Amino acid sequence: MAKRVSEEATVKAAPQKRRFGTDKSATRAQLLDAALALMVEEGYAAVSGRKVAARAGLNASLIHYYFPTSDDLLVAAYRRGAEQSLERHQAAAQSDDPLRALWTLSIDPSRTALAMEFMALANHRKVIGEEIARYAEHIRAVQIAAIERYLANSPINLGPCTAGAATVWLAAMARLLVMEEGVGILSGHDDARQLMDWLLTRLSHRPDDESRGDAEHTVIS
Repeated sequence: MAKRVSEEATVKAAPQKRRFGTDKSATRAQLLDAALALMVEEGYAAVSGRKVAARAGLNASLIHYYFPTSDDLLVAAYRRGAEQSLERHQAAAQSDDPLRALWTLSIDPSRTALAMEFMALANHRKVIGEEIARYAEHIRAVQIAAIERYLANSPINLGPCTAGAATVWLAAMARLLVMEEGVGILSGHDDARQLMDWLLTRLSHRPDDESRGDAEHTVIS
């Protein structure tokens, strides 16, 4: 009998596993949106539990309820932003002019700035780097598939420029423009944007493309 009582006492004394907020909670989403906004406006170093809660207008204790560690908060914030970006890319890929739609997404200052902040954070948080690689490969696959489908029906020959190379080039140019404009470097930016618009117009065969009649089997070099 004494043994049974002892076993029951042990069971009752066992620590309860802590329960955290659900992933679909509106409060959780509110905190993540606040973290993303802070990161864009002030940089990743500004993302603390207290500042995120204040930005969301919520009690600071809720941060630890939903995100036990800072890594939990940062990873969840990245995933939310990445899922939103993936949805936008999938919609752009299905649009009538996917190339221009993808370019427009790439030069969105807030999204590009957010991506660069997470890239910088990845230098200090390995787990963030792993998440970036996973989502980036998924998004790039969406971009490549869209460009391949579009170019398959185009008379324009891009020569050695594959769809994969095009996605890297678009991302690199967009990030450079946003990064430089963020610190006031503007030389050559208008020319670069006009060049991209010219190229996209030719590839999309718009009516205002003066060279449309000569597009057949043309190599853009």
